[in-house]
Amino acid sequence: MPLPCVEKRGWYLKRYAIVAAGRQFDETVASAAAEEALIRLPKAGALHDETGNQGVAFQIVHFAEVAVVSPTFYWQWGSVLAHLDQMRASWDAPEKFGDGVKEVVGCVWEMNIVAFEVRAWTAQLLDGGKSTKAGLTTYLQKHAVAEAPDHD
Repeated sequence: MPLPCVEKRGWYLKRYAIVAAGRQFDETVASAAAEEALIRLPKAGALHDETGNQGVAFQIVHFAEVAVVSPTFYWQWGSVLAHLDQMRASWDAPEKFGDGVKEVVGCVWEMNIVAFEVRAWTAQLLDGGKSTKAGLTTYLQKHAVAEAPDHD
């Protein structure tokens, strides 16, 4: 499900939540995940800077059965998708995000959102040289609509 975009520290952070069967969405946990991601992201670049990052990221807060995990991705060099190391919070302390498994990019349910974001970024900011504020606004307003099925 889409969450409100956060604009802070020079970043536009587009956000989603996935909620596994038996778990509930918690805004406090989602906000803590956003704050942690904003701390971990590199210094924000400018939208037109193709030698650094574009100051645009997206985050998935996954209320999974075993923990809260939160993959965060950002646009680098115009057309490259970079990611932070996995953030993970135990259900005993769901607002305290530490490191998860470094090599993990995300689960298949999260990758559905990543695939949508890649298509949206390409359509709004890369096709036909649309790297504009209007293209960014449209990108930030488009969200994946498919919900993840019940899963672990």
